[in-house]
Amino acid sequence: MRVKAFAVALLFAVSAARAQSTNAPPQYLTTGLFIGSIEEGARIFTPVRLLPLDHPEAFGHQFPTVQQLHRDEDRLLILLGRHAGLLLGATLQRYPIQPDTLWPYAPYHSPPLSTLESMTPTSRPAAEAPLPGLRAVAYLDRFPLAFIVDTRGMTLAERKMQQATTMGLDVTRAQFISALREAARNIPATGPAILVYTR
Repeated sequence: MRVKAFAVALLFAVSAARAQSTNAPPQYLTTGLFIGSIEEGARIFTPVRLLPLDHPEAFGHQFPTVQQLHRDEDRLLILLGRHAGLLLGATLQRYPIQPDTLWPYAPYHSPPLSTLESMTPTSRPAAEAPLPGLRAVAYLDRFPLAFIVDTRGMTLAERKMQQATTMGLDVTRAQFISALREAARNIPATGPAILVYTR
């Protein structure tokens, strides 16, 4: 397992060097929060980072749980939360552990927080959300940088589910990303944007 993890890490390092030698546009990872109802067995608060499935931290999971928030991921989620009426600062400073300023995910870039801090969100009614519980998404050129999904108070029927899950939804990663792309139709095709679904 250690040899495989080393090989994957080496592959990412080579990819980072190649990315820096070209003029390719920056690539980003999607980070987000699932907030669920503990009464139905969901995890009340789960940060995820959509790493490539073969990344050592992903463990092959479709929605890898964040081990630690890095360089501005926490601040972007706090910003999104404020727009959605959620105060996340105190929790994100402690969970999973205190965030740091490192960025260990080359060739991907850390989230461009400064381009989003002064954005006025685009608001849509929750009934129009392409994903049950979707509260807010930050985009750059329609790529989802960060999201918040909050399924508390929603019935299984409203989520088109037969039984509860730990993340509050029963979707694949492909279905989830497709829904975020569908939501992006409500914002300009280029530049930064924040989309909020109001309840």
